[in-house]
Amino acid sequence: MSRVKFCTACLLALMAIFAGREAFADRLDLIQKRGILIAGVKSDYPPFGMLDGNARLIGFEPDLAAEIARRLGVRLQLVAVSSTNRLQKLDEGAIDLVVATLADTPQRRQIATLVEPSYYASGATVVTSPHSRLSSWADLRGKKVCATQGAYFNRAMAQRFLLDLQVFNGTRDTGLALRDGRCVAWLYDDTGIVGVLGDPEWARFETPLPSMMVSPWAIALASTEQGSRFEHAVSEAIADWHRSGWLIESEQRWGIKPNHFLTDMRELWTRLQPDGSPLCARQSNDKWPVECRNKFLLSSADVDGMQRFGLLLKEQAGLDLAIIHDAYDRQLFLHGLWVTLQLMVACIAGSLAVGCLGALVAESGIPLLSGLVRISAALGRMTPPLLLIYLVFFGIGRIIVSRFGWTFDGAAIAIFCLSTYTGCAIVSALLDAVAVLKEQEAGFSLRRRNLSQALRLAYAPVVASLVNVVKATAMASVIGVPELVSAATAIVAEQGNPAVMMNVLMITYFLLVMAIVQIFNFLERRMLQSGNR
Repeated sequence: MSRVKFCTACLLALMAIFAGREAFADRLDLIQKRGILIAGVKSDYPPFGMLDGNARLIGFEPDLAAEIARRLGVRLQLVAVSSTNRLQKLDEGAIDLVVATLADTPQRRQIATLVEPSYYASGATVVTSPHSRLSSWADLRGKKVCATQGAYFNRAMAQRFLLDLQVFNGTRDTGLALRDGRCVAWLYDDTGIVGVLGDPEWARFETPLPSMMVSPWAIALASTEQGSRFEHAVSEAIADWHRSGWLIESEQRWGIKPNHFLTDMRELWTRLQPDGSPLCARQSNDKWPVECRNKFLLSSADVDGMQRFGLLLKEQAGLDLAIIHDAYDRQLFLHGLWVTLQLMVACIAGSLAVGCLGALVAESGIPLLSGLVRISAALGRMTPPLLLIYLVFFGIGRIIVSRFGWTFDGAAIAIFCLSTYTGCAIVSALLDAVAVLKEQEAGFSLRRRNLSQALRLAYAPVVASLVNVVKATAMASVIGVPELVSAATAIVAEQGNPAVMMNVLMITYFLLVMAIVQIFNFLERRMLQSGNR
């Protein structure tokens, strides 16, 4: 009898345990029964999370946690967490959610539920003195830049922009190194810099460059909360913050420098479709539309069409072809291709015009002018085209702007310089052909009517020069012309896929040059056919 009672007691105990687990399986239910939301926030990251004079946790992120608690109708309990223990405490169940500058990454999504949409974003930028005169990240190439050890962006930024990093153990030492002139800039998290620049000692320093490697921040829940009522409630709260502009108001309230991410998200989450309905409204599967989610965290299962194909390549083969799965990068690359095609056509036409006109003038017999053209053609051939572009754009161009206020488009300057350089080579090729024709025909003199005869004889060197100028159009990127090289470089800076994009760039130029060569081969065959008639 005692054995039956013992088994019955064990069975009842197990039923009670499972019933208790079932009762509190939903975290939101547990929070509401408890009457308290326990949120993990930082205490050492002003103004996002910090301690006030009474040792209370305050800041931008504690305000977010307080707003969620208000929406749930419960009280708030804040717990200080750090970068090393925030997800650990969440996994242990010691806290209900984390609002602690947590970057949303695929790796973290495997160990926690990161709620969409993101509520903020940060990236890497630099602190410099006002006298640094930095206008772009390219200005830091090869220069000494101070960095803090352990920052996730150190290696990537050094590789992308060829920075000479001087790494220090902590932010204090890094800041002192910059102030002592040991480096020209301090590479650091842009949100962390907000707190640094708030110190009067840093009043004369600034952040002149846009943030790079921008990473969105997410509120984190336990991994078991994926698809739960708790996740849904937090997600709806963040969406409402973006729609109402509450996050922007909170940012202003804490004196934080305006973040473009919040401005862009406000515009996105208030955008309407043609029928007047909100763009960012939950779909039948209870998920937000693809347009309203973080594009860097989408998988092939979330999208279709060309974007799905591109993400499958990335997931299955490791080929990050952003120009396929990212609409913005695809548009950027196609625009660069269009600009490159325009440059190629313009440079071919300009080179032929300069070459033919120069040869006609050189053979005109006009005193001084003929000799001047010949000397100019010889000098032009020996001048590196890149040097010529720099000379005109930064040298002569700067003088013209300062004296007359005239500015010239970078593409026009590139076309002028490359056409001049290649035209000089064509002048020499035509003059060599004229010398041969003079030996064959007594009294031959180059004129407009027999220019085609000289071109036919000099066809091979002329075509070689034109093919070279087609490849040389890539030099236009050095003066900010948005052609293929510039577009590919911008994509690499954003996506961090140099191996893939450089190979795509190489293949694209190969196909373009091959197409140009085939066109010239076709023209050569036509010329030979007309000459045999």
